Amino acid sequence: MSTGVEIRESVERRARWVLETLRAGDLRLGEDIPYRPDAWDKVDRGELPEGDGLAAAFFHLARIEERGAPRDRHGRFFASSSCLDPLDPPLEHLRRELGLPPPRYGGAKFAVALTHDVDVPWRWTRIGMRGAAARLKGHALAGRVAPAVHEARGLARVPLHRIRGSDPNWRFTEIAAEERAYGSRSTFFVMAGHGHRADGAAPESYERLRPRLVETLADAGAEIGLHGSYLAAEDLDRLARERALLAQLDGPLVGHRYHYLRVDPQRNLVPLEGLGFRYDTSLGFPDALGFRAGTAHPFRVWDLARDLPSDLIEVPLAVMDATLAEERYEGLSAEAAKPRVLALLDWAAEHGGGFSILWHPERFDAPSARGWDRLYFDVMDAVRERGGACMSAGELAAAAAEQLGLPGS
Repeated sequence: MSTGVEIRESVERRARWVLETLRAGDLRLGEDIPYRPDAWDKVDRGELPEGDGLAAAFFHLARIEERGAPRDRHGRFFASSSCLDPLDPPLEHLRRELGLPPPRYGGAKFAVALTHDVDVPWRWTRIGMRGAAARLKGHALAGRVAPAVHEARGLARVPLHRIRGSDPNWRFTEIAAEERAYGSRSTFFVMAGHGHRADGAAPESYERLRPRLVETLADAGAEIGLHGSYLAAEDLDRLARERALLAQLDGPLVGHRYHYLRVDPQRNLVPLEGLGFRYDTSLGFPDALGFRAGTAHPFRVWDLARDLPSDLIEVPLAVMDATLAEERYEGLSAEAAKPRVLALLDWAAEHGGGFSILWHPERFDAPSARGWDRLYFDVMDAVRERGGACMSAGELAAAAAEQLGLPGS
């Protein structure tokens, strides 16, 4: 199938990266796969090529469309701005067209990394109670009965929590124990810096609780990763300090996720490798379920500056509870959200996949969770019923790194 046209070295490197991501390193551009120079020229111009699945795969996987793309006030790229259908990832189309089997992890049909971002470890601080009271007043004045009742019930339980010395957000041991009962473990991403109001209203409380939090998670057998703070997404020195602070409590840290999903593949992903991280799992859409890089599997992040793949593994983030539940996104009840998540798992059972889901710990207090706690464990049941496996993000990243032939994997 040789075209007789000389292939540029840069195109050869990019095609090789995509094929290795598909676990098809024995295929050759221009021999096994047609080489269309005009398609790769379009990629260089920042345009999505048509009629060339390999060039289009590079466009999506390297996130070329995000260069100079519109972002929200937090610097996030939304599915509504993407040319992708996040529930129909094009690299998986290409995989099937080439007759390639999807990767498997631990022999399962697909794998789901269970993850939790610890944004607010303790709900009923003074600031937390004032915030709940303000929300209750706002809902009542606006005639929003159900949210008002929810806030009122939460505040009514504060005295009981004080007597017990408990808190609805401090459910870490219970979450990990439930996951162990399924034969799984998860990853908790812990914050180690607060420099912006978006990091939380009670930084002193978080700082005081952090050593106890890390000890609790370690005793529960959970993996601990760093949840890079809001400003750390723009300041790698700050991120390095946060990593060093958390590592003092837990030892070497290999996993990371940016708070608020403030990830920019063109700017703040590749440098994570230099800070000592082996994987990240920030790359998901805040406003939609699915696959932001056009693949349902972990992959090596492309270094645009060097025009080479880095050794950092990105574990795609496919499902976030906030996307489904929050009014600013989908605003669904847990009951209404369930078929959406199960449909994605049905797709993974048919086509394969290795991706993470994110459930915040504050959604595990049964009296206030409004069914989101039950939905999480229903999802774990559904993964198992469909022949999938649940694991930590670190376990999935390590399995992918071994398959991709990374040194030290």
